[in-house]
Amino acid sequence: MTLFSILESVEDVRKGGYLADFNGYLEDYLEIMDSNEEAYEVFKTLFEANPDLKIIVNYRTNISKESISNQIIRYKDVFKLKENSIVCPYILYGKEHDVEKAILLTNESYIFAKGLYYCLTEPFNTFQEVNNDLLAMCLDKPELIVKVFSRLFTYRTGALQREVDQSYFTSYEDAKTSALQLSFNLKEKAQQELIGKEEANEYITGLIVKWFLIKKYIYVQYMINKDILKNVHEGNVKKQRNQAKIYADEVSFLSFSELWKLATNKQA
Repeated sequence: MTLFSILESVEDVRKGGYLADFNGYLEDYLEIMDSNEEAYEVFKTLFEANPDLKIIVNYRTNISKESISNQIIRYKDVFKLKENSIVCPYILYGKEHDVEKAILLTNESYIFAKGLYYCLTEPFNTFQEVNNDLLAMCLDKPELIVKVFSRLFTYRTGALQREVDQSYFTSYEDAKTSALQLSFNLKEKAQQELIGKEEANEYITGLIVKWFLIKKYIYVQYMINKDILKNVHEGNVKKQRNQAKIYADEVSFLSFSELWKLATNKQA
C-alpha cells in the first residue's frame, strides 16, 4: 500500500471509526479548530502553501509485540495498556507531482515525535513499508516546520530528518542526556500530581506511553547510528545492541503499580 492509501483508509469518529478524531482536508479542520491553539498559525501557513493538504488528528495505534527492539527494551507496563493507547497528535499528508509525503507532529517534545515515528514504522506496524515517506517534527519550532515543508516533496526525507535532528541536538550523547532528563522530569511531576488524583487512568496511560517513547527513542537512535557502530563498536552489532539496551534502561520511570498507589494516595 502507498502512504496515501494507508492514511486515507483511516476512518475517523465522524464515520464511525475509532482510530482518529478527524481525517480529511486541512482546510476543513482549520474551520473547526480554535484559532488560539498552538498549531493553528502553522497549519494555516501550510494550507496556504498547499490547499490540498490533508490531516489526521489523534491517530491511534498499538505497539508491535513482535518488534525485536520492543522485546529488547522489555518495558512490560506498556503492554498492560488497552489497545490503541499510542496516540499521534497530528499527521499532515499531501501529494505533489505524484510524490506522497507526510509529517508526523507532536505538540510536546521532539523526542516524543521521533519515538512515535519509530513505533509507526517498526517491523509489523502500519507504516513499515513507507517509512521513507514520513517525517517527524514538533510544533515547538513552527518556523522550521514551514521551512522543511517547502522542500518536503523535492528533498529526500532522510536528509530533512537529519536537518531537524541537528536543530535540536549536536550528538547522540546530547540527545540521550535530554531524553533522560525528560523521563526524570515526568517522574518528578507524576509524584506530585498523581497523589489522590481522581480519574487517573488517562494520566497514567499517558505517562507509560511517554516513558516507552523515550526508551524507544534512546534505543533506536543509538542503533541506527552508523558512526557509533563503526567507531565505538568496531562493526559489532551485538555490542551496539547491548549498549543501546543499557542506555534505554537508564530511563527514569514509575511502575504501573507505583503510579496507581500514588493515585490512591498510598505511599509508592
